[in-house]
Amino acid sequence: YPARYYDGLTARSRPVEVEIAATGLAIFEEAGPIVGSWPGEGVRLVDRPREGEPVRLGLAGTTARLIVDDPGIVEPLRQAAPHLLQRRRTSRRMVARTALWAVLAAGSLAGIVLVLIPLLAAQLAAVTPDSAKYRLGRAVLVHIAELLPGPAGPASRRRFCSYEDGRAALQRLADRLAADLPAPPTVRVVVVNTLLVNAFALPGGIMVFTRGLLVHAGSADEIAGVAAHELGHLAHDHSTRALYRSFAVSLLIGVLFGDLTGGALAGGLAEWLVNTGYSREAERDADAFALERLKAAGIGTEGLADFFARLEEKHGKEEGPLFGLLSTHPATAERLAHIRAAGSRGLRQAMDEEEWRAARRACLTLQMEPPLP
Repeated sequence: YPARYYDGLTARSRPVEVEIAATGLAIFEEAGPIVGSWPGEGVRLVDRPREGEPVRLGLAGTTARLIVDDPGIVEPLRQAAPHLLQRRRTSRRMVARTALWAVLAAGSLAGIVLVLIPLLAAQLAAVTPDSAKYRLGRAVLVHIAELLPGPAGPASRRRFCSYEDGRAALQRLADRLAADLPAPPTVRVVVVNTLLVNAFALPGGIMVFTRGLLVHAGSADEIAGVAAHELGHLAHDHSTRALYRSFAVSLLIGVLFGDLTGGALAGGLAEWLVNTGYSREAERDADAFALERLKAAGIGTEGLADFFARLEEKHGKEEGPLFGLLSTHPATAERLAHIRAAGSRGLRQAMDEEEWRAARRACLTLQMEPPLP
């Protein structure tokens, strides 16, 4: 009988020939040499054969398997293997032991995912060179531009806004918010041509605004609040940590389920940022950082709260072009109350009228590649 043989030690199968002997099964290489013999007392059906399907045989006490193409082997084999059709009974002790091991394994897995991986991600983010973070952030930016809904027609491939006066106004605002930090990050502002209202902080100091965000903001102070919040994510390196967490979890899943194909890390992080966002703890840290930065820059903190509250009031219960920022930066009542309670009035405008007008027109001209070095 032609068959495929798995020795239980490797995942490789070998084409073999199986013969039924008086004492069991003899297994031969196709070329002739004997591979092994299975005593009839230990031969078992792995599962009940279905009509027209191969027969799966196992040897008791091992993980070796034989897959025989001809289901006609079952009847003549029953004489040499008296226990062929017997089902193995599982004792209560075995069930309890298996359940205990399953609980312990689940607990260990939870500890790895919830405790060990975040700690390792924070340490790896701290030692990753800035140049490597920037290359990663640039790659993520390209994926984000592809994921977000863009314009139709001839402009569909020109996903990045390139009106220099508008981008420069936003860049000056970001630089002002980071100016007196002990170790100010190098912030690079980019505007993506999509009506989705959102903003992202990417590895390497890349701060992303969307066209929809600029269009729907009621004032420059509101944009300053969002920029200060994203600057908080950059300062805490949240996106780089998220990358390492995502990679570690994907690797763990690959080990468990045998899918170690790697994958596009930049694409995975982009989808995570667009569809999920940060934890509540990370959002609280970014809020606290934003309030401190706005006060230091002399900009009122009302804009941050007003913007989130206005979007929540108008669009919090519907999906549409304004839903993105709320899904990734949830404007919970707790967060809004904290921002308002810790707020302060501004001494200076976030932008003058000319800068604000230019910022809102950042997508007056477009280009295909991100405006980054």
